[in-house]
Formats: sequence, C-alpha cells, structure tokens
Amino acid sequence: MTDMRLLDAVEPWIEEHLSLPWSAAIEGASGVVAWETDEPQAPLRALMAGGKSVIALHPQWVDGVQTIIGDLPPDLLYSTFGAYELSRVTLPDGVGVWGPSWYLFADKDSPLPSKDDRVVELAAADLAEIDFSVFWHCQANSMAGFAVYEEDRMVGLATVWDHGGDVWEVGMDVLSDARGGGLGRAIVSAGVRWIVGNGKIAMASTAGFNIPSARTLRASGLRYVFSSLHGTAGIMNLPPQALGLPYKGATVHNLYPEWAMNKDIQPRRVS
Repeated sequence: MTDMRLLDAVEPWIEEHLSLPWSAAIEGASGVVAWETDEPQAPLRALMAGGKSVIALHPQWVDGVQTIIGDLPPDLLYSTFGAYELSRVTLPDGVGVWGPSWYLFADKDSPLPSKDDRVVELAAADLAEIDFSVFWHCQANSMAGFAVYEEDRMVGLATVWDHGGDVWEVGMDVLSDARGGGLGRAIVSAGVRWIVGNGKIAMASTAGFNIPSARTLRASGLRYVFSSLHGTAGIMNLPPQALGLPYKGATVHNLYPEWAMNKDIQPRRVS
C-alpha cells in the first residue's frame, strides 16, 4: 500500500525533478502524455502511486502506447509483462523498458531503527579511495558515506547523493561473503538518519526481484510510495531470477527445467 503521507511530501519532487506531470495521472488506468521538456530523465517513464498512473514519453510513441495499454490495468502494466508490452513500441527505436522498480522514502516523521555501532561515517578522503566497481550501487560523487569493516576490510558501504529538491538518495552494497548479518540495514539506516537529520527526504529504490534489498530498505525505515518503469536508450535489459530465500536455509527450486529457459536472452553486455 502506498504511504499517502509520503506521497504528498514528494509530489512536488515528482513534478519538478522527474519532470513527470503527476496531475495527468488517472485513477485505475494510465494517462499518457508527451514529454514537455527538452531533457527528460528517460525516453519513457511510467509511475504508479495510490491507484493512479501516468506515462510520459517521446511524442512519436504516444499513439502506439495508448493502443498497447488501452485494456491493460496498472497491475499488469507495472510488471515484466508491461515492460515487454511497452517495448513493442519503443524497442524498434532502440529504447528498452526496465522495471518495475519500487521507490521507498522516509522523512522526519518516519520511525527509524536505532543506531548500529558497527557503522563508521567516512571522510571525503575515504570515499575517494573506494573501488566503485565493487560497491556499484553507491556513487563516487556522494555527499556522505557509511561503512562497516571486518578486520580492516570494508564489507558494506552506503552512500548518499542529491537527487534534486528535498530528496537525497541512498545506495548500498554488501560483499557477498558478509551478507546475512544485518549489515545492509545498519548502513542504510545510518544514511537515512543522516539525510533526515539534514532536513531532507530519504529515498532508495529496488527492483521487485531483489528480495534482500527490499527487505533491507523496509527494515531501515523506508516506506513504499510508487512503482516506476523507465526507458533505457541503446539496450533492453532483463532482470535475473529472484534473489535471496524466504528465510535462511529454505529450499527453493526452479519450477521449469533447463530446456524451458528463454534461449533468446543474450548474455550481459559488457560496456
């Protein structure tokens, strides 16, 4: 369920910094509008919150997308199926659709977890020495960083950067051999507290397949506000299988055999 209080708080940010005309969103369906800005954040962006949805996109796709979504409820649109359907219109022009992604927020009135003493706030010099090909959900040009070390080795990192207006974003990575000890929650919570302490709104996003990330963000005091699809020029990326387990030690299986896997999906493209 959408946190309507936080939606009200970030609505001006949606309009101004995502350049998305939220006023054109439709209840139970999706409004389709052409971008009215020369520099949209993406060739296409769709957003659903509180039962309403809107899609902003390049003008040449408006008619095709309206035909595609004419009988497509938002629950289907904001799914892998919906991303495929929109890509029927955009991919011939070299734009694939990724999503849905979930966006979660917290502000000064949000209940937050207590401080974890394992977390160290980093100095600018520390941030300059980080290998961001390892901690790739973080950013080199960040305003603040929060880390956990084990025997002088950084095993978890969260960084904070300005996403425009009152919204500052936090991204996080934990090394694979250090997962499962609550490090993600510890560093994300530190980032969220730092953002809120500076009078801003904290934001983080995750894709639906990333179960550990979604659990971490929710455990860090962030609450779901909207789902988004967005176009990516030059490529169509697909998500992997669901990450994580229902609980530690649980056994899960592929329902389909190897021969039923989609042979048309190409390996990850290395840029």
